[in-house]
Amino acid sequence: MLLENMSYIEVEAYLVEKDIILIPIGSVEQHSPYGLIGTDFITAEAVAREVGRRMDILVAPTITYGMSQHHSAFKGTITLSPLTLINVIKDIIESLLNQGFRRIVFINGHGGNINAVKTAFEQIKYENRHGIYEIISWFLLPEIQEMERDIFEDKNGFHATPSEVSITKFLRPDAFKSKPKEKKKIEKPDGYFPLSGEEFKKLYPDGRMESAPWLAKEKYGKLILEEAVRIIIEKVKDIANRKVFY
Repeated sequence: MLLENMSYIEVEAYLVEKDIILIPIGSVEQHSPYGLIGTDFITAEAVAREVGRRMDILVAPTITYGMSQHHSAFKGTITLSPLTLINVIKDIIESLLNQGFRRIVFINGHGGNINAVKTAFEQIKYENRHGIYEIISWFLLPEIQEMERDIFEDKNGFHATPSEVSITKFLRPDAFKSKPKEKKKIEKPDGYFPLSGEEFKKLYPDGRMESAPWLAKEKYGKLILEEAVRIIIEKVKDIANRKVFY
């Protein structure tokens, strides 16, 4: 059920039966020396594609780039501006609405995307376009956060977390052969948000935000990924059953 593998005739046939599509969205940003720069889109894509596979729902190509300006002082980070991301999301939704999709669900792997995506939703509604638009951030699900506390106690933190690093270790184990494993001190600086790239690096010099990514394990990643998929399936079922007002 990957849009990228389908023909337009197959999409036409799909739209006869369903009007829902999932869109993974993440970011290209540093995740400390312990994690992958692609962490956020890798995790979002894995969750969305598994939900789509189990539910027989179409999954669009992943939006890999996101709003990551606060990580821009770290090499390898590539960011869209908030305004650019708003317009990208708006254009994608409008393209899908024009084809007959009415339930458009973004599966999100990056906190910095949330405000821009929701602003795009509001702008489209301001223009009186009918449909259900949702963003589901797997890492903000209460059940996932409870699981993280059970596994990592108070060491999950807020960025470059052992939770997200565990999922990427499960999905791409070979990418971690050269990554460090030693423990470091967990700092909890008194800062503010939003931050510029330079402000962020001064506050979090190695890119971690109160996290212990060295605790990440493939087995934890498998468990967390499965739980995220299970919960999101229930949320998507609810979205699929809602009435769209025309």
